[in-house]
Amino acid sequence: MSPTPFSLWRKTQRQVGKGDGVRDRTDADRERRSFAATSTLAALASHLGRDKERWLEKALEPLPETFRISTHRRDRHWTIQQVKALGGVEVPWMPKESAFTMPFPRGKAPEGLAKRMMALLHETGRITRQEVASMLPVRLLNTPSDALTLDMCAAPGSKTTQLAERLHPNGVVVANEPVSGRLNMLVSNKSRLGLLNVVVTQHDGRHFGRLPPPGFDAVVADVPCTGTATTRKNRDVWWDWTPKESRKMFTMQVDIAVRGASLLVPGGHMMYSTCSIDPTENEAVVAEVLRRCPYLELVPMTLDGITLHPGLTSWSMLDETGQPVMLEEVERLVFFSPSHLAPADRIRGGYGDKDEEEAIENQLGRCRRMWHEDNDTGGFFVAQFRHAAKDEATTAHVYHNRRANRREKGWSPTVKQPPEPTLNSVVVANEAIVQSLETLYGIDLSPYSLWQRGKRLNLAPPMVHERLFKPEAPTNKGDVWRGDSFHPVRVVHAGLPAFTLKKDSWRSRQEVLYSLGDSFQNNVATVDESVFVRLLRGWAPLLEEFIETTGIAGLPSGAYLIRSELPWGRETISVWIGARITLMIGVDEQNILRYKLSLPWRDEEE
Repeated sequence: MSPTPFSLWRKTQRQVGKGDGVRDRTDADRERRSFAATSTLAALASHLGRDKERWLEKALEPLPETFRISTHRRDRHWTIQQVKALGGVEVPWMPKESAFTMPFPRGKAPEGLAKRMMALLHETGRITRQEVASMLPVRLLNTPSDALTLDMCAAPGSKTTQLAERLHPNGVVVANEPVSGRLNMLVSNKSRLGLLNVVVTQHDGRHFGRLPPPGFDAVVADVPCTGTATTRKNRDVWWDWTPKESRKMFTMQVDIAVRGASLLVPGGHMMYSTCSIDPTENEAVVAEVLRRCPYLELVPMTLDGITLHPGLTSWSMLDETGQPVMLEEVERLVFFSPSHLAPADRIRGGYGDKDEEEAIENQLGRCRRMWHEDNDTGGFFVAQFRHAAKDEATTAHVYHNRRANRREKGWSPTVKQPPEPTLNSVVVANEAIVQSLETLYGIDLSPYSLWQRGKRLNLAPPMVHERLFKPEAPTNKGDVWRGDSFHPVRVVHAGLPAFTLKKDSWRSRQEVLYSLGDSFQNNVATVDESVFVRLLRGWAPLLEEFIETTGIAGLPSGAYLIRSELPWGRETISVWIGARITLMIGVDEQNILRYKLSLPWRDEEE
């Protein structure tokens, strides 16, 4: 019996559980397993040397729930305690107590405390759900803690936030996402974690704008791919993938990686990665990048506690049925390019220089592959490049073209004016507003660069101003864009939202209180635990009642802060003072505080 077509199978999935006479999910899963065993994807795994039955057994299982701990949060030790109490086990190859695997499938936490706690920890930014395999590129990336880094394809932001936490507080991540619909997700995720060292940009990664020299200290190019290694969470891939899909992705993947390499400073590292098992998207891309960027070399990588396999040095081209194609016939394949071939096949087919191809082949083993069955994960591929400058260059390769370096007699570069900022532009915060906030809250904002977009004021590390905004940026013709502007890089968000203008009052946002709550000296009142608990349980007293209860007089109208010493330490929360005093923190954060204080959940008390 042949497998049911994908369209009918998907229709069946939608009908599961809708009434009598409809197949149950077990039937659909059985059909998927039957199709997978004879799929083109399974044929690819076999051709790559995997034990088909062993690989299929793991590739068809659901993934376990995995996530990272927000290591920069003050209550991370409490979070770790909750995770361990729910059965969490540390990921052995990640830094100590920074990532955990749970004893239940992804998205299937048991009803009750586990399900609620997992949701609360994620929504309040104490954890970030992320597949373990996806943590590998940032874990292996070789870069200092004060680096300026670029994540070329950043949304939804798991690698961006992982890298930002690693570089916190001095390094900066420029998180680039070309798709407008995914930008909000990226901004939301980095703000949820309370990270101030992320700058969000919007460019096609193949044409990322020239930042001021010298370039990026490190680059992550986790490129779009066919997802052939995501079978444990993406069931559609069994039906959707054929070899031509990988060949179609190849050019874009190469172009993104080459652009990233061109922006990398000498000595800097770039991590190329995919969630694909197809060498056309992996080793073939790496080989082509080495051909186009002779200043790059591959870096050997090792990591204790995990099984990784060397990159492939040879592979076959497959037709749409998953069968190998003879070298003499590969040009008949749809979307074929000689660059898809392994180095030895390029030599045999007369497509490449023998010495160059042999040198590339000798490096490909430095790539690393993660297979499903070895570590109970999804599959993954990583390759780490290093800009190995062979001259005295101190800036990225993008600045080294003939026109940019022209020095004709009597010629001097033209200083070009960037476009005028719009209402949606990220600009330097108004100095008068900054001074008023420092006075209002008694906080020193001088250690940060401050940015404004509309009615929000954000905090970021000084590096954002010093390396991305202040210097001039050269054009490809040798002229320069005037400094004191992000142009030509399109910045849509910079730093952590710290203050919001509402009703003519600058309110502190809860995100900034996670990190800087103790720094606020003015516009804050300290109350005892009993008052804090009453507010948390819904007490919204009239101003006179609050003054009578606490003895705190002279409270101003508008945004205000309440602070209390609690059993685990100091907490600062936002309130609004009008006729009454009301909390201005989200329900999820309220429930976390309630749980810490052994109070009922808010929905149980309403």
